[in-house]
Amino acid sequence: MAVTNLANTIIPVVFDKYVLNTILKTNRFIQSGIMVPDDKLGNQLLQPGDEITIPFINDLSGDPQAWTDTDDIDVDNLTTGSQRAIKFRQVKAFGSTEISRLVSGAPIAETIASRFATYWNNVDQAILNSTLQGVFLNTEVANTKLFDQTIVSPATPTFGPKGFLAAIGLLGDLQDQAFKKIAVNSSTYSQMKFQGMIETIQPQNSVTPINYYNNMEVIVDDDIPLEKGGIATAYIYGSGAVSYSTVPHSTEVVHEALKQGGRDSVVSKRVSATHVNGTTLAKTFKPAGQTTITEELAKGSTWDIADGVDPRNIRVVAYKSKLDDEFVPAALKGTFSGENGNGSANETPAKPTDANTVDEIKTWLDAHGVSYQPNTVKADLLVLVNDTDA
Repeated sequence: MAVTNLANTIIPVVFDKYVLNTILKTNRFIQSGIMVPDDKLGNQLLQPGDEITIPFINDLSGDPQAWTDTDDIDVDNLTTGSQRAIKFRQVKAFGSTEISRLVSGAPIAETIASRFATYWNNVDQAILNSTLQGVFLNTEVANTKLFDQTIVSPATPTFGPKGFLAAIGLLGDLQDQAFKKIAVNSSTYSQMKFQGMIETIQPQNSVTPINYYNNMEVIVDDDIPLEKGGIATAYIYGSGAVSYSTVPHSTEVVHEALKQGGRDSVVSKRVSATHVNGTTLAKTFKPAGQTTITEELAKGSTWDIADGVDPRNIRVVAYKSKLDDEFVPAALKGTFSGENGNGSANETPAKPTDANTVDEIKTWLDAHGVSYQPNTVKADLLVLVNDTDA
């Protein structure tokens, strides 16, 4: 029986171009304009170093002078700044044994070849969401770009249009010209449909309809986490909010005659960058290992607002709220404050997380004898929680 081998299916140089082109054509965040391919990132990806420096020129500022013939005209200099972005060096291998192909008859080689771009797309979306999680755990970012309805309005924390408008309002006088897209979890999307917030448009000559809310395209992505108790985060983006680039480093097809009776594998290595414009790596950030991993992106201590950047020009805001129980998966339903299913308090509440309210976190800290200032923000309270042995 003839068997299609990976070596017959994948020509490395052609495959690398195919994967890159497919990513750019099929990644929903790229196609929507949220993630913008950026040559300034791409040109630095394969250069030495673990980081990318993105220089920028600050806007013109200062008061005008009175125009007279008695005083010289002062000439102001332009000021500059820079943002630091992470290079991700990543590798993934898929393969199959000769025996598995002979026994199953499944088109394993063709599947690997056709789905590798989709795999990297999913990785890129996970990187973006982990980055956003970390960025919004930074205190300065959270204070200016996060509307948390569970804190602002704990008596009425339910997701709805009012909260969306309040989140958009965080952009001040840029709100009507900046925001173009909304990314939500599928549970949030279901509640939006129930509330009549979704308008579906079928573009001419397009197979897939596009969903809009308030003239903003809605992107549904279950990589956006839904937290315990139905606490949902929606991200509202302006065009070009995120810069992106990826460079395939190499693709190898490896045949190992002695492994598992004969094994063929395809190994894809790449370097990529996903950067929320206006933010920068914190000066104190150092990866725990040789290269940064996704888990490190989700920490508030990894990120900061770049010096000289007006927070309004970070073109993404977060809206956090509570979904109705009907739209929350059973595994995520429940209360926050250490209550059991009968509504009575458990003896040993679990450590609070970002899903808990500020009052709940303070209650937990009080119970464990941890002191804090009355005006301590949520992100800093969670740092105290994580530093407490309990």
